[in-house]
Amino acid sequence: MRFPLLLSLFLAAPAFAQLKWDTYVQTLKAKPGDPEVVATYRFANTGSTPIKITNVHTSCGCTTAALTKDEYAPGESGEITARMEVGSRTGHQEKSILVTTSDNPKVPTELRLLVDIPEAVVMKPNFVMWSLGEQPEPKTIDIKIGDGFPAKLLGVDSDNPDIKVEVHEIRPGVELEVKVTPKDTKRPESGTLLVRTDYPTENPQTYYAYVRVK
Repeated sequence: MRFPLLLSLFLAAPAFAQLKWDTYVQTLKAKPGDPEVVATYRFANTGSTPIKITNVHTSCGCTTAALTKDEYAPGESGEITARMEVGSRTGHQEKSILVTTSDNPKVPTELRLLVDIPEAVVMKPNFVMWSLGEQPEPKTIDIKIGDGFPAKLLGVDSDNPDIKVEVHEIRPGVELEVKVTPKDTKRPESGTLLVRTDYPTENPQTYYAYVRVK
């Protein structure tokens, strides 16, 4: 005769508030020169009691997340706006935002922000190597400005006088072919190629390619 008692307790228990999210993952692609990317995560309280968002925590200092308010009545909608600073970051970036609510304080909801940031300077490859005793034949690094960037290649230098570079302009200021040759391969050697640009205007960046004999 326990079944009716258990059923009555179940029916008497209050329904818990809950947030329903439009999406847990936002995938964005930054444009050349973007200082930041912005993602919006929309939600609604589909429960029958008010719910409070007690904490929003991001996985990286470059990412912030903001709410217009923290308590939502049944049926009410809201959104979290996440901003990730681009800075000097390039390539694929993954960030997370943990959202803790009053109805489930021990298990936060994870939102994910996936961002692809184009490179102002593309080098293929950005590393060349010779084995000890290998014939010191030239190896080629192709360097070009990424699509859409208002940038110019100013030159390429080696920080090691025993690593020689010969620069050929394919498209002046836009695309270079760089021949790299070590003086010899009798001993271990290393060097860095300094790729100078005029971008961004307020703080022109130098990019790097690497050379090794080992």
